[in-house]
Amino acid sequence: MIPKETIDKIFETARVEEVVGEYIQLKKRGINLLGSCPFHDEKTPSFTVSPTKGIYKCFGCGKGGNSVNFVMEYEGISYPESLRKIAHKYNIEIEEEELTSAQIASSNERESLLVISKFAVQFFQASLWKTEEGKAVGLSYFKERGFSEDIIKKFQLGYSPKQKDAFSSKALQNSYDKEYLEKSGLTILKDDNVYDRFRERVIFPITNSSGKVLGFGGRALNPKAKAKYVNSPESKIYHKSNVLYGLYFAKQAIRKLDNCYVVEGYTDVLSLHQKEVENVVSSSGTAFTKEQIKLISRNTNTITLLFDSDDAGKNATNKSIDMILTEGLNVKLVLFPDGEDPDSYSKKLSIDELQQFLHNNTLDFITYKAQKLNEISKTDPVKSAQVKREIIYSISLIPDYIIRTEYCKVCCKTIQMKEVEMLQLVDAERKKKRFAEHKINTPKLKVSAPLNKEEKLYKLEEEIIRILLNYGNEKLIYEEDESTVAELIINELEVDNIAFEYPILHQLYSEGISLIKTSGMIDLQYFINHQNQKISALTIDIISSKHTISNNWEQRHKIYTGRENEKMRNTTEKAILALKKAHVDKQISILQDRIETGKIETDDFQLLKQLTQIKTQISKSLGRNVG
Repeated sequence: MIPKETIDKIFETARVEEVVGEYIQLKKRGINLLGSCPFHDEKTPSFTVSPTKGIYKCFGCGKGGNSVNFVMEYEGISYPESLRKIAHKYNIEIEEEELTSAQIASSNERESLLVISKFAVQFFQASLWKTEEGKAVGLSYFKERGFSEDIIKKFQLGYSPKQKDAFSSKALQNSYDKEYLEKSGLTILKDDNVYDRFRERVIFPITNSSGKVLGFGGRALNPKAKAKYVNSPESKIYHKSNVLYGLYFAKQAIRKLDNCYVVEGYTDVLSLHQKEVENVVSSSGTAFTKEQIKLISRNTNTITLLFDSDDAGKNATNKSIDMILTEGLNVKLVLFPDGEDPDSYSKKLSIDELQQFLHNNTLDFITYKAQKLNEISKTDPVKSAQVKREIIYSISLIPDYIIRTEYCKVCCKTIQMKEVEMLQLVDAERKKKRFAEHKINTPKLKVSAPLNKEEKLYKLEEEIIRILLNYGNEKLIYEEDESTVAELIINELEVDNIAFEYPILHQLYSEGISLIKTSGMIDLQYFINHQNQKISALTIDIISSKHTISNNWEQRHKIYTGRENEKMRNTTEKAILALKKAHVDKQISILQDRIETGKIETDDFQLLKQLTQIKTQISKSLGRNVG
């Protein structure tokens, strides 16, 4: 457990623009920084980083947070893992406190699943290296496949025994929760009995980019097994489309060589690593996904596909080419001899021979498709035209205009077409794609439903919080009387005994008052970095502003704008009056309901009259305030 003092130091030291800037490109825009959101597809950048507030906010998908939240979301890791990662960046030493059994029991599901996965890795490794069955069956299999002990240990390969509940029983003996064992996918529950999912299989642990084990792949050694390979099911920590096997071990080599080889299977990765080709990852037996491409793009802009030479491999290659191009990355390929794959072929070559083969046989996607065109153009004109359309379509997917144009220059001779004609066809494909996207994404016009009373009250309470957080420390001078915005809000609400009705807003407001009483001011960072993630997220959402006015706007353009903080007293008073009116309206509504149902209490009519008069006065004041 990370001590609070260390957490505070991490938040104080971390600069949101430095942390986010390691993952995406940011450009200066006024007092903020702007970039393309890494959490959703967008053509116009709407992802804003505010160094002064220490937050990021996307106005496209709505995601926002601080430095720690960003790393959590981007890396797909837990809160403590994110803190450790940022601490490492800023050389902050973490001396963790030992967790009590109660703290372990109350830890969240994600943390529990990570702990179970770590225990499972240790169990499978011990089964492989320290049991007679593991040595005779599992270790023998790996060595027969040509894997060295160094590679087996590096990738934490293991073995799951033939006994139906060997792992599950051991985990239960070590006090691991049966519910979490099932959620991890390692254990199957049936009629209150436990069974191992990976029984009698060699094990391939699947890690995230930080080296944390998220799931497992298991290869059957019993020829009668129903499935040759079994993977962990989806869980709180394992989403197969968001994970690349071997990425943790490949990151440094990918960055150094500015290239990432992508293969299909676990053993492909192991065999290439054994031949000192370390910039390689696998899609873990699933179709290559957009999310996996984005994982690679953090380390390089070049992906080289090393898929199998069979029909399934060729189909996967064609689909992956278009996906990679759409994401704006460079795509290359290496074709293996018929009947070979990276695993089998690498075993036939020495380290130098393999390196030379990969270098000499790397093709760009145009050359790859041109070879296909040459093979069929003489025998089948229809298929030849189809391949030409495929080439034009693939080029049209490239986001960068200059790169598209260069490909057209290079490729026009290959497909026997004038450059101008090819550019026109590529442009036509892009227009067709934009029209299709527009048709899908354009919502039907509809009239927004008016807010009900509860929604109105929430919005009014939220507006008070927005003013308190953004401007609470600002000074207000009125007829020689000086106070802060926060003091004005607190005094006015206390006079009329106005309390916030929504729990999260009530907590935020109450903690704001406590801060003012102890330190004399609102500390925005206290709420941005709040341990309650709901309060932190709400704070960031409330204080984020899509548009900022440059400090030199007036001088540059001679245009004078009325900033909100320049008319702060009016804005604050209006928000307070509106909230008071809502509370009066609610009390009037309660009284009217009692009168209508005949459940009249003493002085109800008198109270209704007084409230109606108060409402009239507030409405007049609101009118003057607006004017």
